[in-house]
Amino acid sequence: MKKIISLFTALMLTINFYASDLEIDRPWYLAGEAMKVTVKIDNEQIAYAELCDKESLAACTVFGIYEGKGTGIVELPEDIHSGYYQLNVYSKGNAKVYSCLVPVINVIHKSNADAIKWVKIEGKDTLSYPIANQNNGELYNFNLTKPVELREVEGHIVKAHVNNFLDGKKFSANDIRPSLSIVGKQIHYFEGKMLNDTTAVFYTYGLRGKQPLVLSAATNTGKSLPIQMISPYACIFPQKLPYLYFHYQRQEVEKRSKEMQLHQIAIKPEEKEATIGSYADAATEEGVPMNYDPHLYDKLPDLSYNLDEWRQFHTIHETLTEYVNHVKKDEIKGVTHLVTRGEVANYDKWPAMVFIDGMPVIDIDRLLKYDARRIHYINIYSDKFTFGNGVYKGVVSFISRSGRLTNYPPEPNVQYLVYEFPE
Repeated sequence: MKKIISLFTALMLTINFYASDLEIDRPWYLAGEAMKVTVKIDNEQIAYAELCDKESLAACTVFGIYEGKGTGIVELPEDIHSGYYQLNVYSKGNAKVYSCLVPVINVIHKSNADAIKWVKIEGKDTLSYPIANQNNGELYNFNLTKPVELREVEGHIVKAHVNNFLDGKKFSANDIRPSLSIVGKQIHYFEGKMLNDTTAVFYTYGLRGKQPLVLSAATNTGKSLPIQMISPYACIFPQKLPYLYFHYQRQEVEKRSKEMQLHQIAIKPEEKEATIGSYADAATEEGVPMNYDPHLYDKLPDLSYNLDEWRQFHTIHETLTEYVNHVKKDEIKGVTHLVTRGEVANYDKWPAMVFIDGMPVIDIDRLLKYDARRIHYINIYSDKFTFGNGVYKGVVSFISRSGRLTNYPPEPNVQYLVYEFPE
């Protein structure tokens, strides 16, 4: 039996909601409106609000907590479908998530995902219109504040799902090296931990705002397994949402719709500046580490080549062969690697870690064929480095002129995305 709710019921839900530590400013919303969220949390500085349906995250915001209370604005997208959404508000230290159902109505766009039936009310002076629950004749109600315990650690948690089958072979957790790296002219690289054969977790730090990143799950075969980010709070995403029966007055909806469209016109210039739609947009967003900095763990490279000062070769392989010292191509267990050496020592038999614009390189052969005229710097670090569980003898970092993987798309099975790290 479909669950029924009217605007009268929604108003009752809102009144109950105000009695808790979480408040929203309306009993229902139009797509494109701004939703005001207020939360009371002690001993916290930041809160996160996420609005989601059973498939994905629809909108979110991060806001500050001052003297135990904070208010944030969630901008609802204009194109989201009509129906119920679940609002989750949480903080890291509190380890609780408070949830409520939010009715959202899209009066401009219809979607196959719409879960709403419009019921028109004519000649009514109020939006209140109670509809009995067909199960027991009573108004349908919801549990608004449902705390969910979450494991908290320092930094920000990112989880990913790994498909551990490739080319007819199954890989165990010990055979998989998951990594998260930020694309840019600096190295921000984190090796993750496999919780089991298919789930990787990354504990990141020092990152904020929207960042272009690459997830990979390297193996000793020289290939990456398919990997896909999942929300660290996926356990609180709704598995099922009720069907929305919307009892409305035409004049009220039209008035709200006009106000919503004026609101969208007012915020669009600001949104246009902040929208990320390409590698180039991502590279200019605040927080993206695009400025060139050769430091790696506060260490400068032992050798650094500015290729503007040298003859330009067509491939990286030619460049390494002709004048780059202390780096050479080698084959280890049938897989191509780069190896390094110090001033007097011989080349190491342990492979070096290789990056291009901050992204780890798995297929070295493909890198060696890349157009060297697009590379600005080659930095070589000869020390031993540990990234998570991985140990590497040396690091070789290639930085392109743009710092955006120009004409060097991520390798097969890795995931490139722009992700917003909490402030």
